[in-house]
Amino acid sequence: MLVTQLTKKELDFMAQSEVFLELFLKERGFSSLSEVEPITSRLPFALEPVVIQDFRTLTATEHSQIVDSYHQWGVAHLIVLNPDDQPHSTHPMLDICEQLKDDLHLHYPLQHPLEGHPEAVARFGPRDGTAKFYNLPKPIDSPTYREVATTSDVLEVHTDGGGFGGTVQTIALYLDAPALFGGFTCFYDVLMLGAELAKRDMDAFRHLFLPDAVTAIRPRGTEAIKIVSPVFYVNEDNQPQIFLRSTNGEHKAIWRKGFSALDRAREFLYTYTNPFAPGSYFVPSTRRGQVCLSRNRDLAHGRTAYMDGSNPGQQRVMSKKWFMTAEKHAVPKNVPGTAVRADYAALFPERFGEDKLVGHWIYDAQSDDNYLTCRLSVD
Repeated sequence: MLVTQLTKKELDFMAQSEVFLELFLKERGFSSLSEVEPITSRLPFALEPVVIQDFRTLTATEHSQIVDSYHQWGVAHLIVLNPDDQPHSTHPMLDICEQLKDDLHLHYPLQHPLEGHPEAVARFGPRDGTAKFYNLPKPIDSPTYREVATTSDVLEVHTDGGGFGGTVQTIALYLDAPALFGGFTCFYDVLMLGAELAKRDMDAFRHLFLPDAVTAIRPRGTEAIKIVSPVFYVNEDNQPQIFLRSTNGEHKAIWRKGFSALDRAREFLYTYTNPFAPGSYFVPSTRRGQVCLSRNRDLAHGRTAYMDGSNPGQQRVMSKKWFMTAEKHAVPKNVPGTAVRADYAALFPERFGEDKLVGHWIYDAQSDDNYLTCRLSVD
């Protein structure tokens, strides 16, 4: 039974849990929830790579294996055997994505906020269409803000694209250089975890659809933002989607209090989204030319800490590219909203309205709120 403190609007919003399950079952090919096997009884495993002879010209077999892996696991792991060859474009990963764009819907690349970062350009040369992630130097006692992703620290479980309203569809990663040790990327099929939770504890599952189930705060920098969101929701394209983050570095994940069912749901999800948790799979990033293509809508991921060596070839550098769900979202933005399906969004327009999905907003810690600095749109 849902607790009586919930308002009618909240109950109506949470009713999308039934639609969500129907969409999930259809998408994954199940006729009923009883057919869904518990993935938490499965040991973690390393995702087998597709070996790519020449990234510039994928063979039909390589192409098919990549697509099959992406559809089965939500992730395709590739190992390129000729990473030192000159690409047709500006980066080998972009050559690969161009060949897969129709099958994996890689039509709307976004210029990531960190593309062309001055320190990265000074280190690696002119921008190449990807964002570079590495252990960004920080002077001692400097107030300079660094995202956790630009350190060698543990990067806790998350979905990409905070500030983009849940519209990052696919994440492309390419290892330009491995660390001396560590840096495993772990993936979690959160939709399957949700289905398992629904079988175990339907009340806990439904509370993940609270419109303010979790609040994620990125407190500093030009992309500071506060996002209040359900953990599970039906998105604007009528698909089941997740929004999951853990507190990490300065990032905060604050869950709504006062509901034991939501507490149980949070504990379940965090238990099975730790590195090498049962039901997860991982990629050991150990060689130049490793690639991951992962679906951001229903999979979360994280990274273990890594250790750089003293030689340049032992200092981890990861290139990243985001591909968005639609052309209208492939524009710079920093927004507090979530692209929830219109009929549910209309219940809380102050949180999920269309005006909360455009422009550049900044979180102000003093007022604990976002304010709009400029409005950007695409015709």
